[in-house]
Amino acid sequence: MSKNGHDAPATAPHDCDSRRRGPGRPPEMEECERRERILDAASEVLQQCGYHAASMDKVAQHSAMSKRTLYQMFHSKQDLFHALINSRLFNVTPDKCHYRENPTDELTELLMNLGRIILRPDRISLIRALITESQESADIRQILTSLRAGGKENVLTSWLDRYARQNHYVVKDIYMYSNMLFGMTIGDLMLQSLACASESSWIEENMYPRFHHAVRIFLVGFQQDCTAGP
Repeated sequence: MSKNGHDAPATAPHDCDSRRRGPGRPPEMEECERRERILDAASEVLQQCGYHAASMDKVAQHSAMSKRTLYQMFHSKQDLFHALINSRLFNVTPDKCHYRENPTDELTELLMNLGRIILRPDRISLIRALITESQESADIRQILTSLRAGGKENVLTSWLDRYARQNHYVVKDIYMYSNMLFGMTIGDLMLQSLACASESSWIEENMYPRFHHAVRIFLVGFQQDCTAGP
């Protein structure tokens, strides 16, 4: 911060805490904070009203933001819900794993971090709403299709790709293995949650041994498939 009390230029636009306000200045919401509040409101409106009845006016009301602010950040209703679905379900960034010599432990930790995000009640509620809306809304189907087509470069696929290169494995379809591992671990618990199963089936103390066992089985099969190739 400069001596006259004005904020210094932001160097990390995605870090809401990267700037400090000058003394006596009224609080100003950072751009990333405004964005998150709008996305939270869009998720609430989608679940309460459905996509067809959701409007930028309703999102503005739920977020306590002006409609002008919404359009400054999102060009259209479809753009807003594309950003919501992408940030909450597809472009998920979990905490970084600690360095581990054992790939089984490292991959298990990555899945645990990912599961803590995707299996949160608010994310499960969003998924449930999208399943319902995809039957009625062409926009939702188009958003999900476009994200599915561009969602291959996720943290799980990146880890497997790095692991394969480090071990000089030849893998024809790394995305297939990534989807397989996701289904064995987080995806299975997600289906249980969507079916209103008891939450006790995926509390953390149960998740770790389950994920660790699945990873050990997966890596053995992954190695056999790769080394058996040409």
